[in-house]
Amino acid sequence: MKKNIKTLYTATAVATLLMAAKTQTAQAATSNAETKTNSETTTATGATTTTPAQVTKETAQADVNKAQEVVNDQQAEANGAQKAVDTANQKVKDAQAKVDSTKATLDEATKAKQEATQENIDKTKSDISQAESDITSKQNEASQAESNVNTKQSAVTQAQSDVNTSKAKVDQATADVNAKQASVDNAQKVLDGTDAEQIRKNADDAQKAVDSDKANVQVKTTDATNKATAVSEAQKAVDTAQTAAQTAKTNSDTTSQKLAEAQSAVNDAQTKVNSINDQINSVNRIEMPKGYATHKGLASNLDELGKQGLAMNKYKDDEKAKQEKIELAVDPADNVKSLVRLTADQQKEITLWTAGILNDIRKQLGFSNRIVVTNKSLEFAKYIADNSTIAGLEHDDKALQDVSKNVLQIRIQSESIGFGGAQATMNDLQESVYYLMLQMLFDDADSNWGHAMQISGMDFDQMKDEYFGIGIRPQNNIIGFETFYPEDPAKADEGGRLTIPSVDTTELQAELTTAQSDLNTKSNALTSAKSANDEAQSALTTANNNLATAQTNLTNAQKAKTQADSDLETAKTQLTTDEAKLASAQEAVQALSADLATKQANLQSAKDTLEESKKNLARAESDLTAKQNALTEAENELKSAQDTLTSAKQAVSDAQAKVDSLKAKLDSLTNAEPNYESAKTAYDKAVSDLETAQNNLKSAENVNDEAQAKLDSAKSELAKAQAVLDKILEKERAEEALKKAEEEAKEAAVKRAQATHFYQTESKLFDAQGKEVTGYVVKDNQVYDAKGNLVGVVSKKVMTRELHRALVKANTLPQTGNESTVLAGLGVALIGLGSMLGVAKRKRQ
Repeated sequence: MKKNIKTLYTATAVATLLMAAKTQTAQAATSNAETKTNSETTTATGATTTTPAQVTKETAQADVNKAQEVVNDQQAEANGAQKAVDTANQKVKDAQAKVDSTKATLDEATKAKQEATQENIDKTKSDISQAESDITSKQNEASQAESNVNTKQSAVTQAQSDVNTSKAKVDQATADVNAKQASVDNAQKVLDGTDAEQIRKNADDAQKAVDSDKANVQVKTTDATNKATAVSEAQKAVDTAQTAAQTAKTNSDTTSQKLAEAQSAVNDAQTKVNSINDQINSVNRIEMPKGYATHKGLASNLDELGKQGLAMNKYKDDEKAKQEKIELAVDPADNVKSLVRLTADQQKEITLWTAGILNDIRKQLGFSNRIVVTNKSLEFAKYIADNSTIAGLEHDDKALQDVSKNVLQIRIQSESIGFGGAQATMNDLQESVYYLMLQMLFDDADSNWGHAMQISGMDFDQMKDEYFGIGIRPQNNIIGFETFYPEDPAKADEGGRLTIPSVDTTELQAELTTAQSDLNTKSNALTSAKSANDEAQSALTTANNNLATAQTNLTNAQKAKTQADSDLETAKTQLTTDEAKLASAQEAVQALSADLATKQANLQSAKDTLEESKKNLARAESDLTAKQNALTEAENELKSAQDTLTSAKQAVSDAQAKVDSLKAKLDSLTNAEPNYESAKTAYDKAVSDLETAQNNLKSAENVNDEAQAKLDSAKSELAKAQAVLDKILEKERAEEALKKAEEEAKEAAVKRAQATHFYQTESKLFDAQGKEVTGYVVKDNQVYDAKGNLVGVVSKKVMTRELHRALVKANTLPQTGNESTVLAGLGVALIGLGSMLGVAKRKRQ
């Protein structure tokens, strides 16, 4: 159905992103909370305070008790609130520490991510190969050094054997000298004719010594033979262990290489998985709540559905888009670079990116119409943006009308606009557009959901194609979402329709499944390779340990053989020495019967032989010195070879450490992205937790302030109630004090009155001094003044001389009838006094 051209201009009501809208909402909630708090405070402090005149002591005490209970309750509440503040404060400290630690980890991960270029990865792999080759070289050097140590050890062993042999010769030559000296001594004794018996005894002893020496030589010979056999067996064990160690080394090198290859394969597979994940994670779509719209219109409960939509959707950062910079021009208004300048390619990029999301929305809602992007739709949107002259967030009617004349005739048109702000990267722009769409779809009640009608496709529900473009006003960064249907679709399609990327990640998910399966296979292979390498390394360690043990056994066997050979030589030397002594002793015995000339000749011969033996000893000692010097040189060479071996082994260890470090670096580089994401997630969570902790602390502080205010108010009310009670108690105490004072005064007056005596005649009343008093009334022998106050008592006993004189003078009257007359008069007076006292009593009551 052909429609008349219409313009649906619905400006975005809120010129900020969704984030800002949430902030405003949060601020509004805070204001409400403050209002409630103030209201509660007013209620707490607005209780009516009664005046003391309106309450009794019991009522006042009840008010105090009630106020004290309130104070107790508020004190407990305040204590709890303060404890909550302390707890919240500690949580803020803990959260801050977590932020600091995760920030450090994030910094390291960020650095690794920045370094995780393919060039660095390839270089690290090359470094690992070189380092592993270096390990082999160092291991060869160590093997050579170890072989050299063995050679030098053998040289030392031989030199020690030579020393032992030379020493035995010295010992033998020394023994020979001693024997020849004994022959000289014996020849001299024979010539002198002394100690014939001793000479015969010496010959017997010498024979016994020779017999013992022969037996000892036999034992030492057997031992030396056994030790030689042990050396031969130990050498065979060393040869076998060396072969086993070399075989284990070859296996270790092979499994290490296979492990490196398996690790490289896993790294490559992980990189592919990460890459696909990055693609999936960077794909942004807007999930529509169920029942949002149908062909009949938008749902009636959009407010509730809008809240769901806002909660369900969040922008995902696009790492690739982060690398794409957007040019910013200087805003003349504030001389700051903040005005977005998109290239043609960038306008196309953001339009196609947005179109993919919008088509997915239409698909979710079951609409058949789809977004179409062409060169003309891009030109259409750019024209409106470039030719808009409206400064604020308002539609430019002129630009919207002129675009139909200057770019393309349209049949139906719709526009939604919103403020995007300065966008430094394509990722920033995508995020801004994304949240503007969320606002238009889910937070548009103020605009009667006009934006939602356009963004969801409702405006074009009867059109198969919905041409679309995005433009950004160059003077204020206002983003325009332009949709239209042309009068002539063929003109709108000139140059062909552009391919809109799909936000459907089904294919990527399939690729990810395949890549993940490949990664799992290669990970299993890596596990097997690692297990094989571990076994090979363990076998190599065992073989090397066995070789070391065999070499130690060989060294010990060689030392034992050297000692056995030395012991044998010593035994042989002792035998030779004792045989020489025996020969000399036997010659001495035979010489006992010779003539003088023969004895003299024997002595001279013995002396000549002694001198020759001494020369032999000197030569043997010289040879021993030479052999000892050779031994010292061999030991020095052995020490040098051992030092070289130690250095070679350390070089192998260092080379291995370098390989391990490079492998760790490679792992860090190849997993830089997931490591970064993990670190970023941990840091973001830590920051979020810190914000939550800070908000909780603020809330706890607000609650604490309110609790403290209520406590102060309760204490104030208690003070007021206590003041009322105190006034009543003070008045009561004053009244009691007054009453007590009156009673004490009355008692004192009675005591004074009882101590004050009057004397009454028929018609007169006298005090104790005999002075006649008037105006007093007597009743029941008690005297009252005119005010009815008791002032004394009537006494019949005359107490003073003055009173006596007065009474005598008064008694001059006749006694008969006097008393009755006086009493009668007093009766009248008493009646008057009684009346007066009655009145006085009623007044006091």
